[in-house]
Amino acid sequence: MNKSVSNAYAGFAQRLGLQMDDSGGLYGQRGGYAWTIFAPDPRYPYQLLVTTPVHRTAGPLSKEEVRQFKREHKEIFLLHQRQNAISITVRVKGSKGADRLEAAMNALTELLRTQSFRPCCQNCGQELPVEGYFVSGSYMQVCDSCAQTLKQSHNTAQAERAQKSENVVGGIVGSLIGSLLGVLCIILLNQLGYMAALAGIIMAVCTLKGYEILGGKLSNRGIVISIVVMIVMIFVGDRLDWAILVSQQLEMPLPMAFQAVPVLLAEEIIEPAIYVVNLLLLYLFMAVGAVPTIRSSIRNRRFVNLVYRLGHPPVEL
Repeated sequence: MNKSVSNAYAGFAQRLGLQMDDSGGLYGQRGGYAWTIFAPDPRYPYQLLVTTPVHRTAGPLSKEEVRQFKREHKEIFLLHQRQNAISITVRVKGSKGADRLEAAMNALTELLRTQSFRPCCQNCGQELPVEGYFVSGSYMQVCDSCAQTLKQSHNTAQAERAQKSENVVGGIVGSLIGSLLGVLCIILLNQLGYMAALAGIIMAVCTLKGYEILGGKLSNRGIVISIVVMIVMIFVGDRLDWAILVSQQLEMPLPMAFQAVPVLLAEEIIEPAIYVVNLLLLYLFMAVGAVPTIRSSIRNRRFVNLVYRLGHPPVEL
């Protein structure tokens, strides 16, 4: 989290009477309810998820109640209902961000009171005292019993993950399958007249996810292997795309057209500048897709085993 975002969050916490955890999440009691506030996607730090654990005998809000509430409060982008919690999404970028966040929380608090929602544990739903907890990259308000259960289950899961070895061969196969989907997208987008370079994003995401699915996990070694596969397959996909064009224009078999592309480039029948720019755009969009996917994977790997009470992190975040 950069300094400007951190300072903005600290300002939100001070204004709302909440606390700020080292991970960047806000938490605490306000208006008789327990709250957690954080950005689910680090790429969009000013799109905040505001959650409070509540329930009522009559069950969740009706669709009409939700629609009416959103019509009356434009600062609220989305309202989500889960079994033991209600969340709203608020966009807080800009000088009026704190105003929108406070107004949204005040509106939701009033709704909860008038609709007879009572505070509860976000996990079990019982009306017990709760504390804010960081749970594998997310935030929850849970009772002491559920907190202990969450810690135990995560310790067990951590031990199982530690015993699970990475299947490099499976990962390579998965990355190749994913990259073939990227190659297919390069060809299809170009044939449909769209910007084929956008397929670079699909190539990156599918290659990395393919390695993770069949390899069991995306390690640093897996990331390097996937990047190599991406670079090679982007080149192959672009060359195949040109070969299809040559095959159509010169009415020759596709394998022969594929081999003819370097010759046509050397003879400048295919404009080298256009060829290079197109290839570079594919690599650029590949990076656009790969960087956030890799960062997300590293972040998840860092937080996946963490469960702690907010304000008491076991490690420096």
